[in-house]
Amino acid sequence: MPKADLIAGVSLTAIGLALLFWIIPLQTEQNTGAAVPPDLLPNICAIGIALLAAVLTIRAARNTAPTGDAPAGREWAAMVAVVVVVIVGAVLFEYVHPAAAGFFVCFAPMVYMGERRWYLLIGLPGALVVGVYLLFYEVLGTAIQ
Repeated sequence: MPKADLIAGVSLTAIGLALLFWIIPLQTEQNTGAAVPPDLLPNICAIGIALLAAVLTIRAARNTAPTGDAPAGREWAAMVAVVVVVIVGAVLFEYVHPAAAGFFVCFAPMVYMGERRWYLLIGLPGALVVGVYLLFYEVLGTAIQ
């Protein structure tokens, strides 16, 4: 497995750096006048990919990568649940309201993981939605469409 991890780490590091310095700048407009530039999230994701792949490369080169067992049935169920939450969140974002989508995407995993305290189930997603609203509408002066 370390050889596969090394190859994957090097490849993904190269892809992350190519995204960051070549592909994303080529595919996004740089001067749109928006408060939040259109390449912000793609750049954050590319940095994340490159950093995590570099960590994988280093661990594989040192031969300290953990041996992986096949995922158990409960882990597959959790992965399916995450995909369902994201899909439902996207549908809510498109057809209901971005605030409803944000609340649901925070609320549903909390319930799935066993949280039952109502003040946390309402307070944390609510604080997230209000915080995002304040950041984008009040601080940055932009809108989420």
